[in-house]
Amino acid sequence: MSFKPSDNEEEYFARIENERRRKMAEERQAEIQEEERERRRTLHFMKCPKCGMDLEEIAFGDVKVDKCFNCEGLWLDKGELESLQAKEPGFVGRFLRVFR
Repeated sequence: MSFKPSDNEEEYFARIENERRRKMAEERQAEIQEEERERRRTLHFMKCPKCGMDLEEIAFGDVKVDKCFNCEGLWLDKGELESLQAKEPGFVGRFLRVFR
């Protein structure tokens, strides 16, 4: 006597296999996206967004400002503008109100 799986069993195992493959594909896609984010971060780290040249950190009080000596651009990291506002509330405060 030979064993023949029922249609329900075949369907069940096909669903399980499909779900396993879908999950593996999602995990691989997430890995690829993370690798791409890291590649881009490495490629652009401390590069001027305007001209692409290297940025250098300069101290402005206790805030480190990123400066491009090629195009003379100044770039602030998250929270640095608020730190400057605490020291110089007049102009920086008005400036911040424009962008909030």
